[in-house]
Amino acid sequence: MSPVHSTSRRSRGPLGLAAVAAAAVLGVSGCSIDLSHLRPGGGDEPSPSPTPVDAAPLLESALESLRGQPAVTVQGQVSATENSIVSDIALTTTAAGASYGTLQESENEAEVMAADSRIFVNAPEEYWLDQNVINPDTDSYADNWVRVSARQLGFDPGAVLAPAQLADIIGAMAPDGGRATLENLDGTTAHRVDLRGGEQNRVWIGEESGELLRAEIEQLAPEGAEDGPRSRLNFTPAEPADVESVYTDVLAVANDGLKGAPDSRLPVNWSGQLELNCETGGACTVSGTVKDDSEGDSGDSVVVRMDATVSNDELGSKECDDTGTLKAGGTVDLSCGVDFNLAPSASPQSYEVSGDAQLSTRALTGEAREEFVTTIEEQRDAALENPSGSPSASPSESAGD
Repeated sequence: MSPVHSTSRRSRGPLGLAAVAAAAVLGVSGCSIDLSHLRPGGGDEPSPSPTPVDAAPLLESALESLRGQPAVTVQGQVSATENSIVSDIALTTTAAGASYGTLQESENEAEVMAADSRIFVNAPEEYWLDQNVINPDTDSYADNWVRVSARQLGFDPGAVLAPAQLADIIGAMAPDGGRATLENLDGTTAHRVDLRGGEQNRVWIGEESGELLRAEIEQLAPEGAEDGPRSRLNFTPAEPADVESVYTDVLAVANDGLKGAPDSRLPVNWSGQLELNCETGGACTVSGTVKDDSEGDSGDSVVVRMDATVSNDELGSKECDDTGTLKAGGTVDLSCGVDFNLAPSASPQSYEVSGDAQLSTRALTGEAREEFVTTIEEQRDAALENPSGSPSASPSESAGD
């Protein structure tokens, strides 16, 4: 495969926590794949098939077999646009859409985990610098699990790589007729079927196995999606042990890796100044408004959290926090309070207090994470009881927040 040259996307400026401070007085008174060189045989022109066959029934049989698989393992490349960074992927995705594996951009490798329409990556700092993601808690992303959108990753594993969903995508591009020709595919004899929708849309089906071995798709996107990545993927049917391994890895992340995990899907920031209001007796309230800094409406919503501290040199410091859900294109108000419980005094005294607050995101709250784990466990149990695949609900029918 010829080398691919990619461009680098780098964020601007240092990364740090966003904090806002205020003061008050209180008183007491009482991401291009060039597919032209990826033909079988290392770039050589394929030999004509001596025995062409009808493409339609061959493809239909291969896709029917794919739909019935409990999982599929893919290795290959995806690229969001013709000139964007090429990612090498190695993922196993179950019939229910649970997925685990790796994605590599240039020298930066990320672990990828997806389940129940939620996607997470675990990657080094260099990976995040190339993503141009700037958030108050961006400096906590490195080497931790972070929730991302399908747009950020470049694709949604559950929506395009689960066996039935992948079969549907390819099936929608099936030719009306035509002939399938035999070619040498990396030492294996396979029928090449040219699909509709462009010169680079084609698949290879094993002559002996009748299974899908490779696909080159210009727009790997489910029905209704506006676009999808260019892709060149090799397929391997997953064994029952592979399915169990995927769920073991996914559950390990869901149970232990997502506690306090941040969410990068929206750029969030304070809107205006933080407010600190104090009352006689020592009760103080910290308030602020959080906004979505992105352009347009992605339809995403992110849980944001404010951790506030109110301090006085004599009285000490007290902390409080608040969380809310920020919808794309909108704002959300956060507010929390502390109380210094100052006793009434015959000689009233005033104290100058200061407040600050740090803004962060949360991929899943405690209750949502527990529900997430339960859903994955149910998918695992169903998959192990029904090793032939055919989930009761497709991945696209699950809706994560």
